[in-house]
Amino acid sequence: MGLLIGYEGILRLVGSPPTERNLVDQWMTRLLGWATPYEWVISVGIVMVGLAYVYGIRREKANLTEWVFILMIAEAAVWGMLLYKGLPLLVANLRTAYPAQLAWLTPDFWQGIGQCMGAGFYEELFFRVLLVEMLLVLFTGLRTQKATAFHQVAAWVLSAALFSTAHFLYETPTTYAFLYRLIFGLFMSGIYMLRSFGITAWTHALYDIYTVI
Repeated sequence: MGLLIGYEGILRLVGSPPTERNLVDQWMTRLLGWATPYEWVISVGIVMVGLAYVYGIRREKANLTEWVFILMIAEAAVWGMLLYKGLPLLVANLRTAYPAQLAWLTPDFWQGIGQCMGAGFYEELFFRVLLVEMLLVLFTGLRTQKATAFHQVAAWVLSAALFSTAHFLYETPTTYAFLYRLIFGLFMSGIYMLRSFGITAWTHALYDIYTVI
């Protein structure tokens, strides 16, 4: 919830437009345009369903004391830095320029931080929680408790491939971008399946923050 509050709070404070701020926002804008100006109600409902699954069905609701939260952020920071430093090396033969960095403490900087937090929350909620679990449901015929290693590997790989492909709905596809996001998706889906949604979302957000500071 910290990412969601930070995302919405920061972008409203800096006056960022309320739509199309990450991939899932773009989808929501196009799919729910018929509900204007109340599309946010449907969007919030979808988010609540995802969170209910995370904290209810998956039982990811341990007492979140300050120490647990600090350790979770610390772990996510390590994963994010590992991804930030290691991912370019894995696709070094397809090297491209890093994203332009932002001047510190300017409105653009804070807007960038807010967008990173939103991407971590919304994209991980959709592509990891909803997509991975939906694939497991499909592969096991609604018997996810009987999921085998094969089912889990299939969901892991396919969710990463779909995550990478989905970005090309609004941009020109390139081999580099596909492979980069495919490996990123494999890394994030792996963290989600082995750890938790909270660590996965913060890892994504912190990775994005590393790229703009």
